[in-house]
Amino acid sequence: MNIDQIGNEFDVIFIGSGMGSLCTASLLAQSYGKKVLVLEKHFQPGGFTHEFQRKQGKYHWDVGIHYVGDMQEDGLCRKISDKITRKKVQWKRMPEPFERLIFPSGAFDIYGNPETFKQDLKQKFPEENEAIERYFRDIKKTSNLFGKSIMMRLSPPPLDSVSGLLGKENGITLKDYLDANFKDQNLKGILAAQWGDYGLPPGKVAFAMHATLVQHYLNGGYYPIGGAGKIFEAIEPILEEQGGVVLSSVEAKEILISEGKVVGVKAQALRGSGSQRDFYAPVIVSCAGAYPTYTKLIPESYPIPFRERIKEFYNKEKMTTSVCLYLGLTESPARFGFKGENYWIFSSSDHDRNFSERNDWLGNEGEIPNLYLSFPSLKNPEAKSHTMDVITFTDYENFSKWKSEPWKKRGEDYKLLKEKITERILSTLESRFPGIRATVEYSELSTPVTNEHFTSHPDGAIYGMACVPERYQRERCPWFNVKTPIEGLYLTGADAASPGVAGAMMGGLAAALAVSGSADILKELRN
Repeated sequence: MNIDQIGNEFDVIFIGSGMGSLCTASLLAQSYGKKVLVLEKHFQPGGFTHEFQRKQGKYHWDVGIHYVGDMQEDGLCRKISDKITRKKVQWKRMPEPFERLIFPSGAFDIYGNPETFKQDLKQKFPEENEAIERYFRDIKKTSNLFGKSIMMRLSPPPLDSVSGLLGKENGITLKDYLDANFKDQNLKGILAAQWGDYGLPPGKVAFAMHATLVQHYLNGGYYPIGGAGKIFEAIEPILEEQGGVVLSSVEAKEILISEGKVVGVKAQALRGSGSQRDFYAPVIVSCAGAYPTYTKLIPESYPIPFRERIKEFYNKEKMTTSVCLYLGLTESPARFGFKGENYWIFSSSDHDRNFSERNDWLGNEGEIPNLYLSFPSLKNPEAKSHTMDVITFTDYENFSKWKSEPWKKRGEDYKLLKEKITERILSTLESRFPGIRATVEYSELSTPVTNEHFTSHPDGAIYGMACVPERYQRERCPWFNVKTPIEGLYLTGADAASPGVAGAMMGGLAAALAVSGSADILKELRN
């Protein structure tokens, strides 16, 4: 269906088809019969839950889901997933250990059982037993405080309530907490090792964000059977039952506002006729991110009291980005000892140092020092070919000069840079896992400018705006609220809650509660 084949009036219009929009749209359609329109810039809907294929469909990869926590039968994320997909998406628990951390000093495995995790840490660092016990208590208390706030509605609690909960001497960043409670640097390195899941090192990230992330994965990691594309496949028919429509290759250009209220969205087709149309609804939900929503989609002529402040926040706390190498293999990665667990490879237990060196490898020779490895084909029992993802962090500036060039037509220099990076990654893998390079049949590198091209996320960021302590201070950063200063306009997705697919889903729940003005959805989830 294209932009010219549908009517122009809906109950709710969604900007972007990521997990936040899909969650909110499904809940509103099911519980309140809302007729929704979802506008997606990419030709493939689903945001970071979509998948792509190469070699005539032989190889499949998910672009954003590498694993999700809290998908055990009684987990809140599992309950939300079952509700929004009508249990059409099944989740497979990853093999144990589900995380393997590789440091110069040795390896440490994380199992999806909080008691096992705790006891393994105590056995390795017996002199820090008391601090380890306190850490798990603080993780749970802080995470529960944040989780309850999302459920009660709108924004996370002020960080002073978290500081009071932990003791003011513990500080606010993860580094502050670790330095105040632990002595062994190797232990600090293990506890902070999942920082790649929110994209900021201990010295920058709010302890509350880290606590929420660790608690989320305490019961292991899960992967959608059949791949992440099953999520959109399950939700689209639910929206269509109420007359809803999902339009891909259609970009939202402007949020239409009249007398302080939203009235619609100006949209443009990116393929075919290139038609531009106005669609109307009394409610608009943006999954585009707080920064693009307030600085690009809302007209400059409309007064937003914090527009300059959000620009300052963005420029000060640039969002983390990365490159991802997608590999198609002729043999199962199991041959090299992989079972489907994630591998985190670090050059140091000092993650602030690892982060600060995220660009150094581009100009140096030898191994890439910090890598994340994921094995979609080992996680998905329905996989018909062997695949692997390799991710390393970098900065957008290394690729920004090609930002205005069209996808797949960015010139010889861009191509050569991608080939150089691919070669470096493959050489690093080969040095650590001899023989693996010979199994690579297909490779494709994704860069920050590709992310930006398809998602409109500034700098090609994959996590939304930075989860620094300031983000959780309501008066200083009001742009993270689900409700906006404009009547009828709401945020969903990562910036309405926290990074990652599960965080975006929680943002989706928060937006549904705010739009409906009712807690009925929560009652349905509890039943």
